Amino acid sequence: MAEIQAQVETEKAWWEKKRAGIQSEFMKELDDAEDKPADPAPQKKSGSSDEDAVLVDADGPGEAQGASAKKKKGKK
Repeated sequence: MAEIQAQVETEKAWWEKKRAGIQSEFMKELDDAEDKPADPAPQKKSGSSDEDAVLVDADGPGEAQGASAKKKKGKK
């Protein structure tokens, strides 16, 4: 038990040093990200459009499933 107690301070110091190193790396990454200009506009994926959306009207359990949904256009 005495051996373990003797190592506690050494290990605590090692973990504090490791934590400080990791924190400084993260801070560098944040600083680098702030220095870079932001992208003007995010790029849409090709083939994606508003027409791909499916709208569902939930009027109640009595309606047939999919009866009030806008269907996707099929690709040929």
